[in-house]
Amino acid sequence: MNHSFPPGDVTFHLNEGTPQWVSVAEKERLLREGTSYATLLTPEAEPVWGGVFDAVLPRLAARTAGLVEQVTAQIAAHHVRPVLISLARGGTPAGALIRRAAARRGLDWPHHSLSIMRAEGLDLVAYQEVLALHPEREVIFVDGWTGKGSIRGALERSVPQARLAVLSDPAGISTYAGTYQDVLIPHALLNATVCGLLSRTFLSGPGRHAAQVELNLGTHDRTQVYLDAVNQATPQPVPPGPRPDAPFVATYALAAQYGVTDPHRVKPSVGEACRVLLRRAPHALLLRQAGYLDTRHLEQHALAHQIPVHVHADLPYQACALIQ
Repeated sequence: MNHSFPPGDVTFHLNEGTPQWVSVAEKERLLREGTSYATLLTPEAEPVWGGVFDAVLPRLAARTAGLVEQVTAQIAAHHVRPVLISLARGGTPAGALIRRAAARRGLDWPHHSLSIMRAEGLDLVAYQEVLALHPEREVIFVDGWTGKGSIRGALERSVPQARLAVLSDPAGISTYAGTYQDVLIPHALLNATVCGLLSRTFLSGPGRHAAQVELNLGTHDRTQVYLDAVNQATPQPVPPGPRPDAPFVATYALAAQYGVTDPHRVKPSVGEACRVLLRRAPHALLLRQAGYLDTRHLEQHALAHQIPVHVHADLPYQACALIQ
């Protein structure tokens, strides 16, 4: 399918399709009524945090490169001939960066990208396509970050004992992680415009999952700029920190203080909070500390849009967004 990733960075296993477009308010109503999230998309406009992305990328490129290097080293230490399968969309830039880091080591790691959805699971049609292309290689799934583990659970249900590599794993549930700290991964700030101009994946009839190419956002595309900036930066080592043990349990308790008891409406981690503020209807934003560099954009956005901000020093994550 069409996309704006540089040639050789990734092979997609997605159909091009047209989703059911709905407003944020309509999407929230339909979700409450039981409609599957896998069939609903909200239109994307000019990036909300394009300026924030441009400002933080020079500062965060080296740290992100360090996370990429640390994950790549872990995979290389345990697997002789891996094949990378990134989980579209948020995993695709991470997979492309890991593929480039491996190539700098003289390693040829094919990189494919396919869809996964919390309720529907992994796109098994696309997964079988990748397995047929690389029958002798060990599969390493790649995502950008973890939240509370919903996607990890969906992956495990589809492919038991799947190996997952992420750049930031504050949930403590991945096989390989650049760090267990909750840090801002720059591509969490953008949607299609850092993911090859692809929409979020959705269900569209039988066969593979689908995505739409957002050609109208071409002038805002930062996909190649992002990959090149991280790839060319001198990697900055990042302390991994201890692996967390079920941090979402304490987070649910904090969310309940604000009337949110449905786990599906609790979205912990900087990356997941970014997603909620970009495309859901936020109820409140929880922060571990005010004015923190990695979450300042979330705090400013929430205050500007009259979204309540609550600071909890004992929050296991740097941020957690609650959905209405």
